[in-house]
Amino acid sequence: MGKVSTNKKLELVRALRMQNHYNRQLFRAREGILYSDLPQMHGELYGAEQDPALLPEQKVKPVAGSFRIRFVLAMVLLLCFILCDLNHVSYGGETTDSIYGRLAESPDLIELLVFQD
Repeated sequence: MGKVSTNKKLELVRALRMQNHYNRQLFRAREGILYSDLPQMHGELYGAEQDPALLPEQKVKPVAGSFRIRFVLAMVLLLCFILCDLNHVSYGGETTDSIYGRLAESPDLIELLVFQD
């Protein structure tokens, strides 16, 4: 055999990668047939021939999850706590020092929220 050009080697590598990709797609499709509870869909492997109306509907995830809301709420509460501490504000005889003291003693939320006389 003579020397093989670089272009021929690259072409061979591309062909091998395409075949490998196709084999993986085929394997996933067969795995989906075995383990999926969805009804069988016939047609091309990649689904290009399928009618979009026949495809199962996918659940749409909310754009903003609850983490952002909880994070903003926690930041607002922390800011309120710091402002009350700086201005020495008390509510019902409770100060930030007494709340922090109870929090340091027991991190149990029920004991923290119950105002002590």
